[in-house]
Amino acid sequence: MKITCTTEHLKTAVLTVEHFTGRHVTLPILSYILITVKERKIYLSATNLEIGIEYAIPGKIQKPGTVTIPAKTLTQIIQSIPDETITLDGQQNKILIHTPSSDITILGLDPTDFPNLPTIKKEHSFSIPAEVLTLALHQVLPAVAPTDLKPQLSGVFMASTDEALVLAATDSFRLAEKTINHTEGLSNRIECIVPGRTMQELLRTLPSGGEVQVNVGENQVVFEWNETRILSRLIDGAYPPYKNIIPKSYETTIVVNREDLLKKIRLASVFSSRLNDVTLHVSPKELAITTANAESGGTTTRMPVKGRGASGAVVFNYRYLWDGIEAAQGPQVTLHINGISGPTLIQSQADPSFLYLLMPIRAT
Repeated sequence: MKITCTTEHLKTAVLTVEHFTGRHVTLPILSYILITVKERKIYLSATNLEIGIEYAIPGKIQKPGTVTIPAKTLTQIIQSIPDETITLDGQQNKILIHTPSSDITILGLDPTDFPNLPTIKKEHSFSIPAEVLTLALHQVLPAVAPTDLKPQLSGVFMASTDEALVLAATDSFRLAEKTINHTEGLSNRIECIVPGRTMQELLRTLPSGGEVQVNVGENQVVFEWNETRILSRLIDGAYPPYKNIIPKSYETTIVVNREDLLKKIRLASVFSSRLNDVTLHVSPKELAITTANAESGGTTTRMPVKGRGASGAVVFNYRYLWDGIEAAQGPQVTLHINGISGPTLIQSQADPSFLYLLMPIRAT
């Protein structure tokens, strides 16, 4: 294998692909990037056996073939090379890197040991604008459970209903749901759980524009655009029936300036305890946010609201509260509150397709 390309193109590809490598002691090949020249294109691939990527770059092909390179080593090298033309010459299990200012030799492994990225049977296929998918992932990913203790909660639920796509996530403390109407080809019913890490890497990799093709198989999902393909296994099992926990009515509803509320939450967090607790004192005309810490002090901030219903106080994890307010779009957000023990619903009039449900952490 021998190719010539720009350092810029190679650097972009390497910094993208290396996130998909694994750290498997018994399978060291998973920490390598596979470079393949085929069909007059240059592909960089990586996988950890649960998620994989194939990323194409332009360049001059002098000889086809394949080679593997340690991802960490290649990343360090490519970040140190000036922006100039670079030649990669694969010879058996090593690769020679030549630039106008340097010559580098890297030892690799047998490329035949690199796992094949599977081609899935496309049972369900649709497309979605990249910017729409980016916003949706930004909104729901904070609610994904950070551990695999409950595997289904460590992923994003993806389902279709009447030509709309729904993404949902919950860690049992909060729930985020986004309904997307901007899809094409969505006809069959889809219900699957995509691992949270897959969606995090997808969000990191998505382009700023264009369409993303989504293909869902029995056990896998593929996201494709331009010359990039991300593959992932799906999480087995059924997602919890989360619709059942969304209340039909609320004790108190307030409408508040979103940016102002975020600033006051940030200020209150300075004096939060190890529980990350902040207290919201709610009335139909005013919202007061308080924190008190025996070791550092406390704060109270107030802001006007438009509301209705009962007055009262409710305590939240400020990080979870921040995530919901920040994810909502538009200048104002609406908080539907159900007292000291019931869930609070956060929505925005500017984006009714997104909802965020948050449980209080304790009574005051």
